[in-house]
Amino acid sequence: MYEDIIKVFEDSVTGEVFESIEFKLALKQLQTSKTNLKFLVGKAGTGKTFLINYLFKDNVYLATSLTREKLDSILVKNQLIVIDEAQLLDESLVEYIRTLTDTKEYQFLLSIHLEDAQKLLKKEHFKTRDIDIIEIKLLTKEDMIRYINVTFLKNNITLMMKNSQFDKIYNYTKGNFRYIKKFMRVLFELLQFAQDNNLTKYFDINDCLITMTAIQLGLEND
Repeated sequence: MYEDIIKVFEDSVTGEVFESIEFKLALKQLQTSKTNLKFLVGKAGTGKTFLINYLFKDNVYLATSLTREKLDSILVKNQLIVIDEAQLLDESLVEYIRTLTDTKEYQFLLSIHLEDAQKLLKKEHFKTRDIDIIEIKLLTKEDMIRYINVTFLKNNITLMMKNSQFDKIYNYTKGNFRYIKKFMRVLFELLQFAQDNNLTKYFDINDCLITMTAIQLGLEND
């Protein structure tokens, strides 16, 4: 009964875009940035990887697959190279990228965890550089509610949720988009289990199911 929406809530770097306020703001900043070196920063799970794959597709490279030789082989003047999980780059490779952008002939976008970016940008050789720092932030509660309701509507889900239940989910997930999707996926897996086993008490979303979901995800003590 809920197989399709369970798949929708699976974590993926592709799929349908949810244009949260933060997503649209970061997207606009990326599209209009003119600097040769830019950083997309944010906490894990905020949607950095999804955003760069949505916008740049074939020009995205994973940091763990890059060496200096590999980088040299893909360099094209005035073509943006996007590196995901850039906090995993070797320090010497980061310095090499910086020197390449200093020539004004090569462009890079580094997608990096917020905490790692803060440490990296404190280094002396980044302080005087022309760098754009674009942050994708956590979802607001209003955006989370809109995301869930829009997803329900698109998948013909008629279940209703109370404001207090949205509050509980937001308090558990802290506005982290990846955690929200994981929470909703597990919640619907429990709803599916209830349907399969005729557990009528759990045919609708209720506080008990939300707590059970949180326990299963390790977000609540049983």
